Amino acid sequence: MPEPRKSQDLFNKIADIIDFEPHKYNQGVWGNAGTKYIGVDPSYVEWDNMSWERDEIYIEPQDLKEETRVDDACGTQACVAGWACLLSGYHPTMVELELDANTDDRAGSILDRVSSMFSDLQRELKKGGLVNLFSKKIGFNYNVMCDKPNVDCPINPHTDRLLQMEDLEEEGMEIGGNMFYRPDMVGRVLLDLDHYESGTLFDGDYTWLANDLRMIGKGEEIQEVLNEHYPDERYCGDCDEYGCVCD
Repeated sequence: MPEPRKSQDLFNKIADIIDFEPHKYNQGVWGNAGTKYIGVDPSYVEWDNMSWERDEIYIEPQDLKEETRVDDACGTQACVAGWACLLSGYHPTMVELELDANTDDRAGSILDRVSSMFSDLQRELKKGGLVNLFSKKIGFNYNVMCDKPNVDCPINPHTDRLLQMEDLEEEGMEIGGNMFYRPDMVGRVLLDLDHYESGTLFDGDYTWLANDLRMIGKGEEIQEVLNEHYPDERYCGDCDEYGCVCD
């Protein structure tokens, strides 16, 4: 019997998300969430089902409310690495997005939802759109994470542009008194993986089942679990390749 991994509990927590809240698992992104609109009166908050990178996210209407939000943002989705970070006290950074007359063209369900609530909001929308109702539009960036909530994604002083995932080394980067991290590097450490294992587990081309993660947490080899679902990815000693190319 293999020895359970030190990170077994974390594997089990991620498996529970896949089992019981499968809409929150998306192996194709480090993380994704809706965008937050803050009203001219800051107490008025609405959420949209478009991410800051303009991906449409499936979110139930009842989950697009500030009062029902359970983590940093509404509609949070993440891959295995992203959930490892989110479940361990790491948070997406925030990006203030442009809010102007063209915002409506890039918005999702918020338009119909807001305009159907109150007749005065309908009038405001007709005057010029969401820019007349809101003072800020906030996106959530899961490519650059922080160990504190509600921290803006900073400008990288070395490039004079918004900090990017590829700017970050394994140990992270300190800017303005805050530490910023790559989700893949943090996820690898949290899940107690080597570089090869994390490369396989975090690959966006593979979709993992909840039981896969439980087995890996119990100590099963990641490649062996993968082979059960993707037999063409098996390693061939004759040709020294994954996905046999022998005749």
